[in-house]
Amino acid sequence: MSSSGIFAVTTPDSSPSEKAGSAGSPRVPRRRRWWLVGASLGLVAASTVATVMVVSAAWEREPMLLLARDVAWGQPVTGADVTTVELPPSARRFVVADADRGRVVGQVAAGNLRAGQLLSHGDVMAQRVPAVGQQVIGVRLPQGRFPARGLFPNDPVEVVTLSTTGAAAETVPSGSGFRARVVQVSPPDAEGAIVADLLIADSLAEQASAAATSGALVTLLGPSS
Repeated sequence: MSSSGIFAVTTPDSSPSEKAGSAGSPRVPRRRRWWLVGASLGLVAASTVATVMVVSAAWEREPMLLLARDVAWGQPVTGADVTTVELPPSARRFVVADADRGRVVGQVAAGNLRAGQLLSHGDVMAQRVPAVGQQVIGVRLPQGRFPARGLFPNDPVEVVTLSTTGAAAETVPSGSGFRARVVQVSPPDAEGAIVADLLIADSLAEQASAAATSGALVTLLGPSS
């Protein structure tokens, strides 16, 4: 207890046990957990790298092949028929990359290819038209002897040879029809007639020649015909 002047102010003295406790318990410095700091920095770095990789992949592009003009079925694909467009690398599963241009240029169209469509490996084939055992023959067809929709490459058709009886009466001989596939068609002439190049088997050469000479009627067949 302590006093000052006239008035005495009583202040409690620290107990001996408290003093002993304070004097006998030295302060322990806090230990830094450096492994936690290192782990946190590692996670931040990994997250940053992953983000950069995702963004880079999203923006990465490479040239792919695009049809610059129409290529009819059976016709060879030339370097002038294709151009390039920038697409993600994942498009390689469906589209021919420009790096593989040499694998498709020089092959023939497996279908009617249209300008502006992406070129896939399934759009071309190595087999030439005509192949071994086939021929291509041209048949002139006046108006009314072919469908009004016209004929297009790769159309399956039946060709019926006509014979002339009397002045101008055309009849269809029995068993004169044969099947063919259209390769290409000329523009209509002044009379509206077209010339259709037809792909036939060698065994049908005689019938096809008769159709080209005497005239023919062409009908369009369905896909499963």
